[in-house]
Amino acid sequence: MRYFFLVVALVMNAGANILLKMGSKTAKALPTDAGLMDKTMNFLNPLTIAAIVLFAANILAYRKALDAFQLSIAYPIMVSGGLVLVTAAAWALPIFREEITLVQLVGIVLIAIGIWLVTMPLAAAR
Repeated sequence: MRYFFLVVALVMNAGANILLKMGSKTAKALPTDAGLMDKTMNFLNPLTIAAIVLFAANILAYRKALDAFQLSIAYPIMVSGGLVLVTAAAWALPIFREEITLVQLVGIVLIAIGIWLVTMPLAAAR
């Protein structure tokens, strides 16, 4: 149960970033003379609003996770785990179709090793 809120926060943060990018890709091109209301409604499309909600929920889950983890352990897991999830989604989802280079793949493997090394003190404390 200790890891639950950290994993939930990580997934929500990654999901929010993915939705934010999807919202920006699906926004309509507006004429340069578009009014403020048109620009605001275009910016705040349903995907962007969902991303904002997920970011807010992420903060609540992450705050709860910090009750159980040192910041020096929780934050690297959040950042690096999120990077791995977002990169995988950017590669796998048809809306993005991003390529992953060999250098990026090696970097992701090194990040995964880094997550393991950062969490080793948790395993030793048991």
